[in-house]
Amino acid sequence: MVAEKLVAARPVPATAPRWGFLTNHALALVYVVLHPGSTVRQIAGDIGITERATLAILRDLDEDEIIERHRDGRRNTYSVDFSHLSRVRRGGVASPLTPRLFVEVVVKTLYDMADAQGTLPAGATPPTKVSEDDLTPRQGSWGFFTNHMLILLAMARDRTLTVRDLATTVGITERAVVGIINQMENEDVIARTRDGRRNTYAIDYEKFRGFRGWSTGQWRLPPALIDIAANGIRALSGS
Repeated sequence: MVAEKLVAARPVPATAPRWGFLTNHALALVYVVLHPGSTVRQIAGDIGITERATLAILRDLDEDEIIERHRDGRRNTYSVDFSHLSRVRRGGVASPLTPRLFVEVVVKTLYDMADAQGTLPAGATPPTKVSEDDLTPRQGSWGFFTNHMLILLAMARDRTLTVRDLATTVGITERAVVGIINQMENEDVIARTRDGRRNTYAIDYEKFRGFRGWSTGQWRLPPALIDIAANGIRALSGS
């Protein structure tokens, strides 16, 4: 078992961290929601990944019927199927599940943002609450939330979880959990205190909102979406 005692936080570097709370799949999805007529080249250039990686992500989302591909002359463009997006059971790379309330609020926010700027696909209907029995399981090696986000969600629900508990919940090794906790501490997103023989974790929601790694390229993730994520996590914690 990896020791509960973690290394001391080091000074925060000047460069942006090489980790985040959203996967490239999530960033590509949000980008397509707000820029539905974009090409692979435009998506890749703005979110800061290669065209090859972008094409693979779009193929994943297309196969799961989350996005729809359209032919526009000699190029493909993409739009999001909100009806199916709200029904797909999804989460992080290692775990297929996230709290439904959190997911529903994020999806509804995406829909409202697209509606406000007039980029909803023709015939789109607002996402509705979906029961667990009606969810469509998605098997695969990708997700929308990174293990950092899944650990943060687990901490929000129970701040007394041990490293072993977190590893079991997320489905990764204890060593990986220790590394993730250290990274989030270095960015002041979480604060760790000793409570008897175990650690407890408090989430700093303002640091979460101001995290430097929300976007990887020139395009910036909309602040309203980050606020919704922070408020959703806070609601899970009951604070």
